[in-house]
Amino acid sequence: MNKTAEKIQLARLKKNMTTKQLAKKCGLTANYIEQIESGKKIISESIADKIFKVLEVKTDSVSLEAMARREEYVKKAPKPKPVQKVQHHSVNHAPSWSGALDNLFRKYPVYNAHTKKEVGEKTVATLDAKVEGYHCDKISFIEVFDNTMSSYNILEGDTLMMFLTKDITNDKIYYFEYENRPYIRKIRKEQNKRISIYSDNQTETVDAQKIKIIAKVVKLERNL
Repeated sequence: MNKTAEKIQLARLKKNMTTKQLAKKCGLTANYIEQIESGKKIISESIADKIFKVLEVKTDSVSLEAMARREEYVKKAPKPKPVQKVQHHSVNHAPSWSGALDNLFRKYPVYNAHTKKEVGEKTVATLDAKVEGYHCDKISFIEVFDNTMSSYNILEGDTLMMFLTKDITNDKIYYFEYENRPYIRKIRKEQNKRISIYSDNQTETVDAQKIKIIAKVVKLERNL
């Protein structure tokens, strides 16, 4: 645990707050707070300021910036190589898997679907530059912000993996903008350049030109 993480955890416990309560006040996820406190996540100065403000902890930007630089340096500092054992006059060359594993995983930011602000991070496995069969550069992740799609088993706080596309496949769930507002809805193309939008117990048919398709939802993950 680094000093920033320790300071956040101690301040949170002093306030008798859970990670979920702190995350809600900061506009983040509980998992994100837990990664910060465990030292697995190096946070930016702006996020640290936001957390310390909620916890009513006085700090200064200069010390935070210096601390972040020092922690990043320690994280990236090369570890000493293990001494190779020599048996029967032959050197045991142990294979290094770290580089290979780095190529098998990729980190993505998770954004709140409503505010479009980063609220977490997702690490996923890749195969031949693809994630779940989709090109890794065409993948994005969002966090659901309401329960208007509960009948489709999509609940507030769920993480959705999306494929960035403007093409529409009927009766699939899409993330799009309509009248400058973000939506997660099932959609269907109709005649005369109209699109039907489906949510819980509600159907609306609108002009297709007023909808800006962002991505198609391809996978749902529930954060328990």
